[in-house]
Amino acid sequence: MLKLILIIFITLIYSCSKNFKEADVNLIFPRNIAKIEGKHAIFIKDNNFVQKRDFKSDDCESWAVDLKLQELFDNSFLRLSDMMFKNLTVYRGKSIDLERKLKQFKTIIIIEKNLALTSFSTIGNNGIFNIKLNSNFRIKSGQNEIKTNVQSEQNWKKNVFLNCKLVDGSKKASEEAFKSLLNQAYNNIYASVFSLSR
Repeated sequence: MLKLILIIFITLIYSCSKNFKEADVNLIFPRNIAKIEGKHAIFIKDNNFVQKRDFKSDDCESWAVDLKLQELFDNSFLRLSDMMFKNLTVYRGKSIDLERKLKQFKTIIIIEKNLALTSFSTIGNNGIFNIKLNSNFRIKSGQNEIKTNVQSEQNWKKNVFLNCKLVDGSKKASEEAFKSLLNQAYNNIYASVFSLSR
């Protein structure tokens, strides 16, 4: 009997962990990205990420949500930049010698700050999740620069009594939020690079 209970317990733990593992957020990038010629760089500042989480309910297994939003921000901009530029150099840290670096590259993208706000609450019978993403960056070329802010927001709602799993809902909402953010970032970076490089 004890063995049977142990087997059932292990099976339940495995199935739960499998469900949570499968809830990784997939980044969806713009289609038909045009490659930009020349030497370019991206600089991701240390401590550039702020996350605020406001979960007011434990419904829909909200305690299991772990979106790893800082990784998603960093990976999204790195991968997008890699897709956009034929010759890209990546810098990370507190600061770089911009004046010296600007002589080596046509443009440098400086990721200033990324912000993610997530909230979850139960209103009536509905669990409501909201995610807001905001990114501030600069594109510099010589003495010229263009400051850019892109933002995105998505909601997810489900009846708490109808197989409501926030792990899945937060994944869907986050994928759509990052998809919108990356489309805006692509358009802004592309336009800014060509404006500064003329």
